[in-house]
Amino acid sequence: MIYISLNHFIKNAADTKFFEATQQLMEEESFYRFQELSKRLKEAINTLPSSYREAFIMHRFQGKSYKDIADILNVSPKTVDYRIQQALKLLRKELQEYLPFLFIAIPHFLTHYKHIL
Repeated sequence: MIYISLNHFIKNAADTKFFEATQQLMEEESFYRFQELSKRLKEAINTLPSSYREAFIMHRFQGKSYKDIADILNVSPKTVDYRIQQALKLLRKELQEYLPFLFIAIPHFLTHYKHIL
């Protein structure tokens, strides 16, 4: 009975170590994927036409409304809407390989990296 309990304990300890190592590896991989995505997102945003980039950053990273952006840029809210939609279209195309990961990463990116843009 003690032998079985000891084997069970050793197996559980090994399973726990394996699980912890796997979790750490996944977290490290996610971290590196996030770092790569952050870099690619910044690069993609920087390649947008300046009028699209400006409207996009004001709306998505600074939280400004279309009306506020329109007032700042001296254009109509419809123009702001068009510029942001075009920016999103270009970003989707540029970052299509990252789209599944974007849904997870964007909130973290916005919280921690908006000062970089």
